[in-house]
Amino acid sequence: MGELVGALVRGFIVAAGHVLTMIDTAEFFGARRRKARQAALARGERVRIPCVLRDPALTDGREQQGRLLLGAGRVRWLAPGQPPAAFEPGELTMQAVAERAVTFHAGRTELRLHPDEAPAVLRALDS
Repeated sequence: MGELVGALVRGFIVAAGHVLTMIDTAEFFGARRRKARQAALARGERVRIPCVLRDPALTDGREQQGRLLLGAGRVRWLAPGQPPAAFEPGELTMQAVAERAVTFHAGRTELRLHPDEAPAVLRALDS
């Protein structure tokens, strides 16, 4: 009887391990952070939207991870170790959409960010 209970417990632990590896915790916690940023924008606060930017002037034409600062005033590009810079790419055109990223182009500028946050960025750039 003890061997049967032990086998059942081991089987449960193995099954639980497989289920836990299938859960996308990064997406779960990322969704919570995105909702918090959207709520902060709705309250009129400034928020930092994570993105990847390729721009000849701001990133020397290379892809660089950073953040766009949205809120009152102009949109700013925030790169690690650099001062904030004005981000005015011109009219953005959507080029590609995936589950976790949407890509926009404006001339030689390319902006990639999460689809949930694209509307807020586009509204901020239009105003």
